[in-house]
Amino acid sequence: MRTFLSLTILVTSLATAAPVSAAELTRFELHQREEVRLRHERFVGNLRAQAQREGIIVRVPQLFVYFTDLSAAWHLHGTRRGFERELGLVYEHGRRERSMVGIDRLLERTITPGGESFTPESLPEADLYLVLYRGDDCEDCERVAGTVDEWLAGQDELEAVWIEIWIDRHEGD
Repeated sequence: MRTFLSLTILVTSLATAAPVSAAELTRFELHQREEVRLRHERFVGNLRAQAQREGIIVRVPQLFVYFTDLSAAWHLHGTRRGFERELGLVYEHGRRERSMVGIDRLLERTITPGGESFTPESLPEADLYLVLYRGDDCEDCERVAGTVDEWLAGQDELEAVWIEIWIDRHEGD
């Protein structure tokens, strides 16, 4: 009986305990404006460089990371093994990316699922802003999202805003 009672107390305390560490996360879902998507599809040349410097999104996934002051931190074109280590180093050391599109430019090209504009002024304060461009039926997009989710789960005392921008969904989808 005593063992059962001890086990019950242990299970109850574990179930009610707060997680050991995890980032505080605010999520937003946005959609690339249709006219922007169509305009971007016409671009030719180095699509990776165009995505990083100008925010021209043709291929997904594209992950953009910004610091608390909305300064550019890091860009991931596609996916690669172990990218979360690089993301962690960028965050820990406050490294800045010199030639990366501003978050304001990315957001001006989007709408909410209800069709409204979304601006940087709509963002809550955070330590880190993550903007992931993704598409339907995109395995690499799922892989990047899952890896970033795992990385965020291991970040103690980090306040983050996660913005998913769908390039192939439209109002009402």
